[in-house]
Amino acid sequence: MRLKDIRLIGTTSAGGAVNIDGEAHVLGILEAVQWVDGSFDNGVDAVLSVIQPDGTTQTLLTLTDANDDAWLYPRVPVNDPTGAALDDADGANLTKPLLVGKPRLAITGGGNAKTGGCILYYWS
Repeated sequence: MRLKDIRLIGTTSAGGAVNIDGEAHVLGILEAVQWVDGSFDNGVDAVLSVIQPDGTTQTLLTLTDANDDAWLYPRVPVNDPTGAALDDADGANLTKPLLVGKPRLAITGGGNAKTGGCILYYWS
């Protein structure tokens, strides 16, 4: 496996929003997300997701008031054999999420014509 990256950087519209789609479908394991606040106004919100081949969307990370550059390490709950999420109070029952599909970053509240976004680092 190799560590790869996908850059989801864009410029907002007059309303302060932008959707940034990855160029291609990916198959891998998400390791980290580098949030690049860029020139966004304070109060910017972001949702990182992946649009799966069947058209459904899986949310990977939700940021509220993401006003500073940051490194983030999204994790998802592990399930028991019945599909129930295991208790993750100590983080022991979390795992790295799969990336299966096309990544998308949705920005709101970023300000007029402001630029920023994120870089995904994943194993493939």
